[in-house]
Amino acid sequence: MQGQSPFEALESSFKLLCDGPFPLTLDGRGLGRPFPPRPVPLGEVRARLLHPSTPFEARDRVMALLVCRSRRHGGKWTVALAGVLLPGLRAAIGPLLRSCPDPAELESETLVELLAAVASFEGEERIAARLMWKAAWKAKDRVSREAAAADRRRPVPLPAAPPRPWGHPDFVLDEAVEAKAITCRDADLIGETRLGGQTLASWARANGVPEGTARMRRMRAESRLAEWIGKKSV
Repeated sequence: MQGQSPFEALESSFKLLCDGPFPLTLDGRGLGRPFPPRPVPLGEVRARLLHPSTPFEARDRVMALLVCRSRRHGGKWTVALAGVLLPGLRAAIGPLLRSCPDPAELESETLVELLAAVASFEGEERIAARLMWKAAWKAKDRVSREAAAADRRRPVPLPAAPPRPWGHPDFVLDEAVEAKAITCRDADLIGETRLGGQTLASWARANGVPEGTARMRRMRAESRLAEWIGKKSV
């Protein structure tokens, strides 16, 4: 792996776990739909997670299992976890890499911060987006410090709406959840019906609530979100 960047080396290691006659697998019987009830190779797991039709609940089941195995066993399971998240990490810090004088060091720091986030992570919802948010904002801090050291007039910001890995709502929603401005369920409602292409009626049916109740909940959540964003920008 000599000459590869940290992200490239991670992708190579991940592919080694996916290839060959005995790839690393997860038991689809414990993951539920849309995963088939059989051993599912990691490459297929990542491909299914990347598909926008895969629901949040399925993503969280996979990520909870990978976080648990990474903490318990380390090694190949940590590579598996980081490799599954790699497409999202690339999308999240891509603009930063283009402005950073040492992209390889930035990638390395992002992965270090990801592992630290995994070690301290608590929660059962929106696991992938929250882990990537923590790692990406660490990278943003590094670029800001370097910009200040170079006496630039403005630090390079992380875009307010980066590409949304795996169909997740943008990181603004995740930051709002972290700040307790809205709940995870509110973020799911806004993300799915405003950004994910799901109709309000279908979201309401899937969550067992009347459409009118879902509409009122979204209106209140968006009002709280707007208020939080306004305070944050002051």
